[in-house]
Amino acid sequence: MIEELVHVFKMLFAYYLSIQWGSVLLFLVIEWAMVDFFELGTYKKANSIFQKITNFFMYGFIGSGYILYKKFEKNKWLVRKIYMLIALVLHGILAIIIYFVITFPLEFIVGFF
Repeated sequence: MIEELVHVFKMLFAYYLSIQWGSVLLFLVIEWAMVDFFELGTYKKANSIFQKITNFFMYGFIGSGYILYKKFEKNKWLVRKIYMLIALVLHGILAIIIYFVITFPLEFIVGFF
């Protein structure tokens, strides 16, 4: 039973990391549409609990791509694309490292039971 729960946790965590990587890819490829989509889906000054929850989910699922875009938006188009490509590769490598750092000890602990 515990092994199945660990497997489900690992899958959900991997899905989350891949969604973040995919958001960086989408901001690299179709940045203008994704920026408009993200800014329409978030609130600048969240006052109510509904607005805060909406912002939490938007930043939680596709926030890394938007944050990287905002960081590089002052650069020229080609330089911004190169930076986003480098960030995409580093984001993927970092996601793999984070996945194994979190799931390896979990599997090690479950192995004792």
